[in-house]
Amino acid sequence: MATDPLSISSKDRNTLLVVTTLIVAVTFQAALNPPGGVWQDDKYDPEENCTVDPRSSANNCTVIARAGTSVLHSRAKIRYDTFIFVNTLAFSAATSTIFFLLLKSPFRTETLISIYCMNFAYVASVGAVQPQTPKTWAMLSGALSLPYIFRLPSIIKRSKEVQVAREQDVPQALPAVQRGAC
Repeated sequence: MATDPLSISSKDRNTLLVVTTLIVAVTFQAALNPPGGVWQDDKYDPEENCTVDPRSSANNCTVIARAGTSVLHSRAKIRYDTFIFVNTLAFSAATSTIFFLLLKSPFRTETLISIYCMNFAYVASVGAVQPQTPKTWAMLSGALSLPYIFRLPSIIKRSKEVQVAREQDVPQALPAVQRGAC
């Protein structure tokens, strides 16, 4: 299989689209339902003698974990951060592959909009199940952009090759001495 998305066969392109679509679906689902699940109720510090009034959001308790946040994040932050980083990297690599496979499609604008919206929805879902910190956002931004950054050198090389090919196809003007000879 060729590495240039413009020179692969239709069969290979379709196979890659199916595989990357499955990867996008699985990684998105894993972000919504992280390993260990999410807390179903707020978890309070058991050492405190406090009361929680379910009818009111006001209480004097220290919250250890909020309902809807990742259980794994509160119990093993490094493992959870590793999981989210590699899951996000796989998600982004799959969405960027879909984009590059459909680069010459007449629907490239719609594809790009869909991919960016999917990336934002992914980040929003991850942000919903873990505490939002600058480290979290930096990690997600890095993982989402890495596949595009890795592809950048090949895009630059390809655009230079296209530019050289165009320059070779353009007829050159005759030198001034030869123009007057006719």
